[in-house]
Amino acid sequence: MNNTLRGAAWMILAGICWTIMTILVRQLSENYLSFEILFFRNLVSVCILLPPAMKVGLSTLKTQRLPLHCLRALLSYIGVLLLFYGIANIPPPDVTALSFTQPLFVVVLAAIILKETVTGARWLAVFTGFAGLLVIVRPGLVAIEVATLLVMLSAFSYACSNICVKRLMTTDTANQSVFYFNLLMLPIALVPAMFFWITPALEDIPIFIAIGANGTIAVYAYARSFTLADASAVMPFDFLRMPMAATTAFLLFSETGDIWTWVGSVIIFGSSDALARSSGKSA
Repeated sequence: MNNTLRGAAWMILAGICWTIMTILVRQLSENYLSFEILFFRNLVSVCILLPPAMKVGLSTLKTQRLPLHCLRALLSYIGVLLLFYGIANIPPPDVTALSFTQPLFVVVLAAIILKETVTGARWLAVFTGFAGLLVIVRPGLVAIEVATLLVMLSAFSYACSNICVKRLMTTDTANQSVFYFNLLMLPIALVPAMFFWITPALEDIPIFIAIGANGTIAVYAYARSFTLADASAVMPFDFLRMPMAATTAFLLFSETGDIWTWVGSVIIFGSSDALARSSGKSA
């Protein structure tokens, strides 16, 4: 029970940091493009992670699967870049709701690429989740914004990255995965950022640092939550990101997600929670 409570606390922390990151990205997007914001986010992450890695010893990070690490870093870069673009252009509650589709894409890709067996109940949860996505997007009833499509593509790219992680975990450690993920993403992020570079104002530098710090903590806290407790026990707390995003977006930007965003997000999250519970039972 104590581990479950700790896992829930880590999940809540992940949601808080994720929400702070999105709000700060939204704030900086008024003056900077996503390319540069993502570069600084990754630079700060490397600065945070490199000292502990050096303390443990870089020899422990040697890998024979560098190409797969590179592919994972590229897919993650695309996912974060599109996410940041979405944050800059559509209300945070919409971005948060669409991000919940990532587990659905993972199940589909795992069945196709990894040849994992997916039960009928899990397929039902996936189809239900995509029905929730249609509730949010409502194709044919309202015009679909480009940013909305890109956030959906971001979730798909994240899912592809997670498939790479599943393959990497057969030989490498979690520490190797996190280290190479951030280190290899840095040069990938630097190249496009150079073409759209705007020298940061002095007062914006703390915000850039805060984005990187909160993004790094969110990823760590999310992973830490799953190491302490079953996914089925902590996943419900991930949904707290919705009211967090909605409240901060309303207070800071006077933006609110419509009723369809909330209905669709509940359906999507319910299906994701069902997937987590079915995984726990199969384990």
